[in-house]
Amino acid sequence: MNQFPPDPDAPGPPGTPSLHLTVAFYPPQYAAEVRGAPLARLDARLLHLHARTPLTTLRAVLHDSARLLGAHLTLRGAALDLRADPWSGGGTLRGETLAAARHHLMLPGTPRPLAPADLRALTARWTHGTLLLVQGGQVTEQLNLADELDRLTLHGVLHGPPGPDTRLHAHRLRPGGQLEQWLATPRR
Repeated sequence: MNQFPPDPDAPGPPGTPSLHLTVAFYPPQYAAEVRGAPLARLDARLLHLHARTPLTTLRAVLHDSARLLGAHLTLRGAALDLRADPWSGGGTLRGETLAAARHHLMLPGTPRPLAPADLRALTARWTHGTLLLVQGGQVTEQLNLADELDRLTLHGVLHGPPGPDTRLHAHRLRPGGQLEQWLATPRR
């Protein structure tokens, strides 16, 4: 009988492929491999990634987390080497439904409904965040709110006439790695 608690950093059972995540905040020359509780404090979704996670989900979460953290992330496994940085292309979810995009991003729960004016005021204060622009039932843009050009696109969406069946899904990380998310539908 083992009298010691299991080591959270120990690899899984024999034969279980493992992943290693390296996080590099600016400047990216200073990188660290992060596991367990410290990883969950950065972004709780990262703790749930494993070698059997579908590749589309791995890519979506890794790129989204890199944007939200403002960090360079590298995920390595037996036959896997994925990299994401804060400015990497955000088109990985274009063409997906909002439900599918939320699934690939591993976004828990239901987003809080919010009026577009309130969303505009809320996101104006954010330094990091992701906004999914959904038109006609599909994600057409995945905006990085740390990027000034993406903020200009958001400004045009929030102040211009809404397109057909437009919805805005915004999410960001709270301290401790938990996500908060909102959903707004501009009025026609």
